[in-house]
Amino acid sequence: MTSSKETRKEMTNAYKQTKHRAGVYRFISKESGIYALAASMNLKGIENKYQFAKKVNEPSALPYVIAQDVAKYGMDAVDLEILELVDIKDEMTNQDIKEELDVLLEIWQEKLS
Repeated sequence: MTSSKETRKEMTNAYKQTKHRAGVYRFISKESGIYALAASMNLKGIENKYQFAKKVNEPSALPYVIAQDVAKYGMDAVDLEILELVDIKDEMTNQDIKEELDVLLEIWQEKLS
């Protein structure tokens, strides 16, 4: 029988081995066109944050500039767009992924300005 400490350690290791989706995203107001652009190593976490904000109608869970539009127009006025994913290869380290994200974010900032 395994202890809860061993089980927790196994779960932690499994989580660390899981490949997360990394990429550039933005929250955008359909009403005003205002957006908040960012990059994340864990897009699933960002998607969960957005779904939670919609579920409980809580704009403070979103970036400040978007939260103002939510207060004015409601949560349905804001979309989450995944703009580009990092093609994560097995040999890439977290630092490699972060550097790739920085480059992609810069490209998207130029595209959208």
